[in-house]
Amino acid sequence: MVTESVPAARATRESGKQTRMALFNAATELFLEHGDSVSIAQICTAAGAHPNQVTYYYGSKEKLFVEVACAAVLRAGKRAEVDAADADTVGDYTEKLVGSLLGSGAPSVELFVEAMMMTGRRGELRDLISETLRTLHSSGETALLRTLIRTGWQLRAGIDVESKAFWSAIFGLVIQKTATGESFGYSLEEAVAVIFATLQIPDAVLNSSME
Repeated sequence: MVTESVPAARATRESGKQTRMALFNAATELFLEHGDSVSIAQICTAAGAHPNQVTYYYGSKEKLFVEVACAAVLRAGKRAEVDAADADTVGDYTEKLVGSLLGSGAPSVELFVEAMMMTGRRGELRDLISETLRTLHSSGETALLRTLIRTGWQLRAGIDVESKAFWSAIFGLVIQKTATGESFGYSLEEAVAVIFATLQIPDAVLNSSME
């Protein structure tokens, strides 16, 4: 009897993992396209799941939303680093980094900004946001350190502060875009200028080689 229950329990756990992932994937696609207005019913229809399974695996739609948003912004951050990897100068690197985050990565960053706003009303979700911010800041510190080593640029503040300043500027620009409904396409140069000003990158550094 015991030997028969082990495979059954394993199959149940595997089925549970598949259902949880199906809900997460469906929610990711829907939230990125429609934001928090997506209903549990829409998510479950897309995932082939039942509404009570959202509560069982995630606790609430809000927690699922925050988990999706956190994963999305981390992917956007990594994608931006890849997009900027072939830059020749610090200026080019920064432009490609910002262009990626406010271009193809904008929906993910916008989703995370919305999730941050949500946690202001849902304190139990703050740990997810805090951990994601720590990861973003840590990755930013690593990228900034590489730039410092290559260029000899002297920071005005600690590297951790500069990394936070970069992401704060990105989030601020996204909030502005969301509030106005404008596209970043026409104002990318302005967005990059804001980042340059925020980090106070000297012109001599902007033209420094990334090699």
